[in-house]
Amino acid sequence: MKLFLPLLLMLAAVVCGWGQTPAKTAPKVALVNIQDAIVGTADGQAAAKRLEAEFGPRKAKLDQEKEAIDATQKRLDEDKTLSEEDRKKLSKDLADKTVLFNVETDQDDSDLEQAQNKVVSDIGRKMVAVIVEVASASGYAMVFDVSTSRAPLLYAENATDITSDVIRIYDNRWHRP
Repeated sequence: MKLFLPLLLMLAAVVCGWGQTPAKTAPKVALVNIQDAIVGTADGQAAAKRLEAEFGPRKAKLDQEKEAIDATQKRLDEDKTLSEEDRKKLSKDLADKTVLFNVETDQDDSDLEQAQNKVVSDIGRKMVAVIVEVASASGYAMVFDVSTSRAPLLYAENATDITSDVIRIYDNRWHRP
């Protein structure tokens, strides 16, 4: 009977959770800034240079057109010697230039956005594969993209930023100089 009581107490302790139980560890969480990772890769930097070469001259042309519009507006506002007929002609010219400028600006913005989206899509597909590989190899249960304010992550204790690792592995795998 004396032996039975300690066994019964030990069994009760195990069933009730008394004594030492293994501590539950929180899942490992990683953070990645995908936008920085894409721009930080050699492919992303090369794409940025290509986009600048293509869209830089278009932007410079639009900047010149904007300066001409502003100069015409300033002349209309400040030149008190203009006849009523010249003022009407200048106003019509200003309105026509402004409409044309707005159409060109919208088109250039749309073209640039499409080109940027293509770059992000092309690099992004490979980038996601690298992120999954890094997360799996390092034992991360979750990876959050922190590049946008729409990201749902508000707090992550002991989270690790893996952006630089992702850039390095991406370049080693995908970039061929």
